[in-house]
This record gives sequence, C-alpha cells and structure tokens, in this order.
Amino acid sequence: MGGILFALSYRLVEKRSGKKVVILVALGFWPDGRREILDWQLANSEEHAEWQVLLERLKKRGVIAEKGLKMMVRDGCGGLGKALAKVYGKSILDQRCIFHKLKNVADKVCGDLSGKDHRETRKELMKQAAHIYKAEHPDSARERLRNWAQQWRPQAPETVATLERDFEDTLIYYQLDTVTREWMRTTSLLERTNRELRRKFRQAITFGSDLGANVAVFLQVQRLHACWTDGSWWEVSHDLYFEIHP
Repeated sequence: MGGILFALSYRLVEKRSGKKVVILVALGFWPDGRREILDWQLANSEEHAEWQVLLERLKKRGVIAEKGLKMMVRDGCGGLGKALAKVYGKSILDQRCIFHKLKNVADKVCGDLSGKDHRETRKELMKQAAHIYKAEHPDSARERLRNWAQQWRPQAPETVATLERDFEDTLIYYQLDTVTREWMRTTSLLERTNRELRRKFRQAITFGSDLGANVAVFLQVQRLHACWTDGSWWEVSHDLYFEIHP
C-alpha cells in the first residue's frame, strides 16, 4: 500500500421504515497523491466490533505495515481505536484527526464566547489554534499550545481544555516524512470525501435494503475514483453497465 488509511463514518437511512445505519469507510492515501476507497461496510453502530470486521478484512487483503501501511487517521468517536489496537497492535501509527479536533474546539468556543459581540474573538482564537499544527516540529507545536492556552484560558477555559485533551494523539503525524506530513496538516482529503458522500446520499433519502444501500455506495465509490484519476464518469458508468448486462 505504501500510504495512510483514513477512517470515515456517517449515518444514512437504509430502510423504508426509517431505520438509520452507519456506513464505515476506509480511504487509502499514498504519498504521491493517489487515493482510493479501499472498502466499506454497513453497520448498526460505530462500536469496536463493527470496525473490527472491516479492519480484519483489510488486513487479510494485505493492507498491513509489511506492505507499506504507515498510519491510521481517525476521529475520537466510536470504537475504532479499540478495534485498531486489537487488529494492528503497535504495527502502525494511530493519528487523531486534526480536522475533527479543531471542529470540536470550534464547537466549544461558541459556548465559552457566545454571541455576535465575540465573533471576531472566536475567529482569532481558532486562527491561532490552527496555527499550532503548522509548527515544523512537535516540540514547537507543544510550545505554541502552551502559549495559546495561557492567552485564552481566562476567556475560554472549556475551549482550551478541549484542545489540550489528547493533544499528543494529534501529533503522531510528525513521525512521518515531510511530504506526507504536509497532506496531514489540513486533513482536507478526509473532509472533502466525507462531504461528497454525504451530499449524494442525502439525495437518495432512503434505501429499501442492504443490497440497495451497498449498490449506491459502490456507484459513488466508482464515481469518486473516476474524478480522482481524471477519468470520465460516463465511460466508467458505461463499462459498469456492460459488466452487469453482458
């Protein structure tokens, strides 16, 4: 594989009865910029048992450290961390998603500094928080955090505590080579993929069965792969049609 594995998860309505299920997605990323959705799974929850099934399937397919897998990027929700430890142990790095960490900080600051009067103050706080992760070395990032916390704790104590919590888990990417770290700082790849899948599934609203939901995911995966490789979605969909209807 030679790259990084991003973990995505979100909810969609799978049954006509309105039952909500979770789709777990594994997105592979290579240092040269290539990306691919490696696998997905419909699940009832984000508990570790559900993630473990997906991770074990990936491992059997060769998504392992010995073949180049370097790191898993995940948010702090659900049971993915426990599943990752059980399936991969210490063989790969476990990075907490910076985008989700900063999103949690942004959510918290709306409580600490609420109202229109504090809008510009909130923007400045978040600008400085994001700047922490642009440090060239982890020690510099820690120093920036200390300075940031000292400045903002009197006004936004809960916000500061949110960024300080598990902060070390967001610095794992510094152990990677410089080129890969540049991609990791923004996590825009993760954000864009998640946003695009959500947008498409909102249009569908509901699915009548597991099979229908899986087919919808498969088609969106093929469409995204075509976009990422500068391919033609018309050609891809045309080929898929003739594979299904020989």
